[in-house]
Amino acid sequence: MLLIFHNIKKFLLENANKILGVVLSIFCLLKIYVLWQYWLTVQDEVSRDIFGTPSQLILNNLVQLSYLAIAAFILLMAKKPKRKYAKSTPTIISLLGSFLPYLLLLSPVSESFRLTSALLVFLGGTISLMGILSLRKSFSITPEVRGLVVSGLYLFIRHPMYLGGFVAAAGIVLSSPSFFSLVIYLLWLIVQVWRSRLEEKLLIKEYPEYEKYRKKTSAFLPIPGF
Repeated sequence: MLLIFHNIKKFLLENANKILGVVLSIFCLLKIYVLWQYWLTVQDEVSRDIFGTPSQLILNNLVQLSYLAIAAFILLMAKKPKRKYAKSTPTIISLLGSFLPYLLLLSPVSESFRLTSALLVFLGGTISLMGILSLRKSFSITPEVRGLVVSGLYLFIRHPMYLGGFVAAAGIVLSSPSFFSLVIYLLWLIVQVWRSRLEEKLLIKEYPEYEKYRKKTSAFLPIPGF
């Protein structure tokens, strides 16, 4: 029984990113369905002259759909990494960092700050999309080294995709203000900072020059010390 558990654990750890690629592909299909359903609603309302332009929701979903499609493709096509953790804790941390924000969707949506919230989600999604386009095949969800990227957004900060997530999630919190959503958001920030340090430890081991890059760039904002 222990041998079976060990083999399952080993398989999951070795194929975590490919499994997550399948999960993101499913999310991508769900996004397509949401867009299709919402577009039908928009067309119906426009035909009845209820309003003249589609909601910001469509634009935000297009950005998220692009991100999910690119991320899923990279993960499914990814080759064996140059370096990774053997233990399961970093993988668990990365999974929490990836999926904990979805708990924010459990809070009831408020009409207050609706436009500001939508703009933050769009801005955050765009930053994350630009980040993954900078990473390309070096992207992974669990802490792994697939290559060293210091160009694109990474020329200015070390974790632009995390910054994008922080901004987008802040928009969701703004649209669903509650003690629950605030606690989840703060807990997620802690997890993401922890996750970023796990990634950097691997990069320093594989690329000693990363330490020099790390000293001259900020982690999350193009401001010294952040």
